[in-house]
Amino acid sequence: MTFNTPFPYNASFKIHIIIGGILGLLLSFILITLQPFNLNNFNHKYGDVLLLGFGLVKFLNYTIAHFVENYFYKLHKKWTLWNEIIFLILSSLTGAILGYIYLDLVFENQPLSFLRLILFLYYIVLPILPLLIFPKSVLRYLIIKSRIKDFNTNNNENTETKNIASEKIILTGQSVNDKLMIFKEQLVYVKSIDNYVKVYYSDEKLKSKMLRASLSEILNQAPFLIKPHRSYLINPEHAYKIEGNSQKAVLVLKNLNEDIPISRTAYKDMKAVFH
Repeated sequence: MTFNTPFPYNASFKIHIIIGGILGLLLSFILITLQPFNLNNFNHKYGDVLLLGFGLVKFLNYTIAHFVENYFYKLHKKWTLWNEIIFLILSSLTGAILGYIYLDLVFENQPLSFLRLILFLYYIVLPILPLLIFPKSVLRYLIIKSRIKDFNTNNNENTETKNIASEKIILTGQSVNDKLMIFKEQLVYVKSIDNYVKVYYSDEKLKSKMLRASLSEILNQAPFLIKPHRSYLINPEHAYKIEGNSQKAVLVLKNLNEDIPISRTAYKDMKAVFH
C-alpha cells in the first residue's frame, strides 16, 4: 500500500455531521467524566456546561474541515491515503487551536496569548495528537466504508481503475431542456412512463429525471444498458440479484425501493448476466 492508494470517501454532508457529532460527544464525555489535565480542580457553577463547549468546538471544527476536504475532493475527483492522513493531522491541529481559543476566552476568561498557544500545542496537544487522531480515523473509515458498500458512488480501493476511466454519458429527450449528463456507472435504471422515460441515477443518493423519449431512443444513446422488461432498461454494472423463477421473476438492488420485473422471454438472458 502506498500513499497514493485510493481511500474510502463520502461527500455526503449528513454522514460527516454524524461523525462530527459523535466526536464532539466523545470529547465532552471524556472531559466531564474522566476530568484529565486536573479538571477536577476547576470549580464553576456551570462547569459541566463549559466542558460541553469543547465538544461543540470539536463538532464545528470537523464540520468546517469537511467543507474544505470536500472542495479538494471535488477538484481532484479522488481521495487517497495521503489526503486522509493530511486531513486527519490538519483538522486535529486546527481543532486544538480552536480549543485553545475557547479555553482562554470562555473557559478561563483571559486574553489570548500567542506564547500560551505555542506552549499549549507543544506540551498538551502534540503528546496526545495520536489519541486525537485515532477515534476520528476509525469513525471515518468504518462509517464511510459501510456507506460505500450500500451505494457504490464514491471511490474505494477496488475501483481505482474504474474511477479513472469513468465515462460520461449524455441522455437527451425530444424537448429542448431534456438533457442529463452523468457518469456511466451512476446510471441505475430507466423506466418507461407513457411518452416519457424516468432515468434513475446515483448522486450520493438515488435521484431521477424525466425525459420525453422512448426506451429505444435511450438504448441508442446508452447501448450498454440491457432490457429485462419492455418497460425497463438497467445498468448491468450494478449488483442486481434475481428473485423468483422464470414464471415470475424480479431484479432487486440494495437500497432500491422498486423491484425491476423480468419478462419470461428475457429471463434466461438475465440469468446469464446475474448469476
